[in-house]
Amino acid sequence: MDDDNISYRTANPSDAETIKSILLNTFEEYAIDLPDSYSFSDIDDIGNCYIGQDGEFVVLSREGRVIGFVGLLPIDSTRIELKRLYLVRDERGKGLGRYLLSMALNFSREKGYQTIQLETSSKFKEAVALYEKNGFVDNVKVDKTDVHDVALSKPL
Repeated sequence: MDDDNISYRTANPSDAETIKSILLNTFEEYAIDLPDSYSFSDIDDIGNCYIGQDGEFVVLSREGRVIGFVGLLPIDSTRIELKRLYLVRDERGKGLGRYLLSMALNFSREKGYQTIQLETSSKFKEAVALYEKNGFVDNVKVDKTDVHDVALSKPL
């Protein structure tokens, strides 16, 4: 990233409330209704849910303010799931989503995974376009969860 004001680091428990706030604001912005069963348990326990499972969760900051994040969680020895990739509204359209996706793909390759997959909502048109532009294709083998109507995968 060429912007000197941008930094990244592994998420820690003190980031949980900020991350949940970004998620909730984004869901509201895109008019995504969460089912009562929707959970942020992975965010409440980032250390055990991601890093403790040999995954990764990185926050992106501008001058100390968390502006985005990406989470990766292994599915099995050959597949990893991109669980969460979000940016605050005023930081979208600046190439930061592409930057986070590149970080996720590099991490996944370095760990030896053969496939990366994700589920998302078609309401996130820009995100779906980003994934498709980067070689993700429909993954018809996945049973999607409540708020997701798009499943994509990419060989690494």
